[in-house]
Amino acid sequence: MIADHILSAVTHQNRPDSDRERDVNRKPGEVLDFFNIKTTDKIGEINSGRGYLSSIIAHALKDGGIVYAHTSPKSVERWKGNPIEKRLGEFPQDNLIPVVGEMESPNFPDKLDKIFNVMTYHYSVWTKADRSAMNRSIFDTLITGGIYGILDHHAKSGHGINDCHSIHRIEKNFVIKEVEASGFILEDELTSLENHDDSLTSMVFEKEIRDRTSRFVLKFRKP
Repeated sequence: MIADHILSAVTHQNRPDSDRERDVNRKPGEVLDFFNIKTTDKIGEINSGRGYLSSIIAHALKDGGIVYAHTSPKSVERWKGNPIEKRLGEFPQDNLIPVVGEMESPNFPDKLDKIFNVMTYHYSVWTKADRSAMNRSIFDTLITGGIYGILDHHAKSGHGINDCHSIHRIEKNFVIKEVEASGFILEDELTSLENHDDSLTSMVFEKEIRDRTSRFVLKFRKP
């Protein structure tokens, strides 16, 4: 059963309708419950986009918790402003804090309990980020026992990073090996976002599969 503070965050009135429409396929309540989000957590999200997940998490942190929503300088330039700041102008949240930095050094100001990388691990390949440095920075920012959560679009087995540029997909086992090489331990995996009707060959933004791709959800722990 999903925890009450997470359910109330998903159903919170201070969310745009466009976000609510994505809930059916993204299953945020189930995902956040899987990661055992606590109301006092300090959390970061790498490449947080327009703040879909960070905003829900912030609503769940009722007892002093805080979310740092990261955006890269290139994204700020491409979007002509920080999308998190734009979001907060319309949907204010005191405990949702925008930060700007490279993927290898996101500039999170505190030690964190959990850090999320959602649908953007493949993006780090696309932008030629140093993924080893990124993962090591995340490792160093987390407290001992802290959690690194990665969600992304499945690629076919054996494809590694070959599909990142063309169809925005990445192989799960490739990600696991890279993250474990930075010192993390794979603790658990959530399979409810897998879609067995997804051929794993389509561009993730194509109409027939958009928001319905097969996705992996990995929970790593810093020992």
